[in-house]
Amino acid sequence: MTKNKMIAFYQYVLLTLVVALTFVFVGGSDAQKVFVRTGFEEFPTGNPPKDWEAVGGDFEVSGDTVKTDKKALAILNGADGDGLGIPIETEDPIISVEFYVYIEGGGRCFNLKVATADGFGENNGCTYINWDAGIVRLYDGGAWQPIGDFETDTWKYVRIIADVSKSEFDFYVGDDRDDALGAKPEKGLAFRNAALGPVAKWVAFYTWGITVPGYVDDLLVYEGEDALDLAVDPSGKLTTFWGRIKTP
Repeated sequence: MTKNKMIAFYQYVLLTLVVALTFVFVGGSDAQKVFVRTGFEEFPTGNPPKDWEAVGGDFEVSGDTVKTDKKALAILNGADGDGLGIPIETEDPIISVEFYVYIEGGGRCFNLKVATADGFGENNGCTYINWDAGIVRLYDGGAWQPIGDFETDTWKYVRIIADVSKSEFDFYVGDDRDDALGAKPEKGLAFRNAALGPVAKWVAFYTWGITVPGYVDDLLVYEGEDALDLAVDPSGKLTTFWGRIKTP
């Protein structure tokens, strides 16, 4: 190979590499944004998770009732209007929320909001989901509507897809993540009145009339309706492009 041909060959290889890297980085900018991915192991017990907004209530990371590893979020009590909020910033009108949940039987437990107001204390323009004495239900702004039966005193996996542009959400439940993702969802469920903006600003655990505690583990909050592709690494832990969460 002559010198000129060798130079041309190396220039071609370099150009190919630059194009490939450009594709990778540009393509990566369109990846789903993950707001929360936690099994609560990184937080000290006895307090709410750091950097979340707590208003009143009895919310704490605890080791008492846990699905995986040693810690979970305990929602033990609260006055009407207390809550624990996770602020999010997005341009995507669709937000997905997944978690293990344990609801103690015999009474009303916490509410789950994907909220579009500037503060998560506003009750309109959000998913208003509540667990109460063996059922899960929603409030549509006029009345409580059943979503379905919900087994208490055991861990279940929940997936919620909230579409702010439609003021609707879908609700999935199963014994674990694979089971929930493959389950037939309840679709087109109503927000509590129409969304107050084009995107969600909060995911919040909220109390109103609470009489029994609930617990949350392995929480995922991310953009879009496509489920995060979680793979199993050699250590047996679930892993994503952004990091790891726990498995039983």
